[in-house]
Formats: sequence, structure tokens, C-alpha cells
Amino acid sequence: MSFVNTPRLDAIKLFRTDMSQTELARRHWEAFFERLSPLLRASVVQVETSGLGLGDRIAADWVRLAELSYDAANDLLAIAAHGADRTIHRPARIYVRDEDGWLQSIEIIDGEGRRDFIIFKEPLHLAELTP
Repeated sequence: MSFVNTPRLDAIKLFRTDMSQTELARRHWEAFFERLSPLLRASVVQVETSGLGLGDRIAADWVRLAELSYDAANDLLAIAAHGADRTIHRPARIYVRDEDGWLQSIEIIDGEGRRDFIIFKEPLHLAELTP
């Protein structure tokens, strides 16, 4: 799948301050995570989970991210961080937060309103995602 036909990440701004948030269109999820995957190998992240009945909790505290991928055929998003593997079935929305072209975090909201936040200790340069 080519990332060439996907819109630039700054194409859909939800708000603008010094940090921006972009909702990724579902049709671009798989290509986005395929392009992001090679940059994740050395990423250290914090994974936070929030939802009714769960409250807010840290699922992984500054650990190496092994995988972050979306399987369109099965509508699954996989997060593999040492000590915090999670599969999100039927994600509803995905938001990317960046500051001046540097990826700060990714938020995934599932169909039940549960939120997973992947926060990068060292932001990733989004220019590396475009061909």
C-alpha cells in the first residue's frame, strides 16, 4: 500500500496551538502504521489507558516499543511494548499529536470509548514518513 496518496498529516487540523492534533482517516491507518513502523525500532514510550471502570492508568512506563500496527482485514490495532502488549479490536478513531512536525503521541479510541495513549519520549520526525 502506498503512502503517496494519503493526505499530509497537517491536512486535517482539529485545533491549533503550539501543538496540533490530526485525526487520521480510517482508509489511511494501515499505510500510516506501515510507514511509521521502521521509525519505532528505537522508540521509548509510555502507554496510558483510560476508560470507564478503568480510570486512568499507566500500562507501560517508558519502555521500548516493539510494534505498532494496524490490520485492516481484521480491524485490529496491535501495540507491543515490553510489558504492555495490547490488541485493540475495532478501533473507532486515531489521533496524532505533533509539534512543529515532530510526532509527540498517538491516541486510539475504541468503540467503547476506551482511550490508549502512546507517548514518545523522544518525538519522531514526521517528514521521515513521507516518500
